[in-house]
Order: sequence, then structure tokens, then C-alpha cells
Amino acid sequence: MSKIEQEVRAFIEDNYLLTADSVDLAGSESLTRRGIVDSVGILELILFLETNYGIEIPDAEVKPENIDTVDNIVRFVERKLEVAGEVVVKHDYIGHIL
Repeated sequence: MSKIEQEVRAFIEDNYLLTADSVDLAGSESLTRRGIVDSVGILELILFLETNYGIEIPDAEVKPENIDTVDNIVRFVERKLEVAGEVVVKHDYIGHIL
């Protein structure tokens, strides 16, 4: 499991999963269809990704193939970081520099 996947899973577990469901969450499973995140949750997830990875996610990129599964999120963030081609300062959920 990559560092990005660990961080994304930790964010989802800390903010949306109140039970042992996180153990069962497959990387390819839809976060919205499973009822883990709703439209407000998507906005929170986007804010987390932008803050934690120093990326910008325009509205046009907010679509299921980018953010509806853990696997899609990881690939999307990796692509965004590659395109940026620069070192990103990591932050924790609260904005502290790591």
C-alpha cells in the first residue's frame, strides 16, 4: 500500500467510517454507492486532497473516475503530482506541516 493510499484511507476512516467497515473497504469500491460519502463528503475529500498534497482540483476534474474509489483517488493524486513536477509540502489534516 502506497503512502498516498494510506493517507487517503486514514482520512476516510477518521471522517466517515464509524464502524469496522473500513476493514472491508476494497480499493475499487464506490464511496458514494456504498454510502460512505455524500456530496458534502466529496467536498471535504477534495479539500483534504488539495491541502494535503498541494494540488488544485478544478470542478471539471470532480468526477467519479477521479474520486469515487480509493484506487481512483490514488491514481488521480499521483497524476496531479507528476504534472506539477515539484516537491509538495505535506500537511496533516489540521494543516500542520509534516
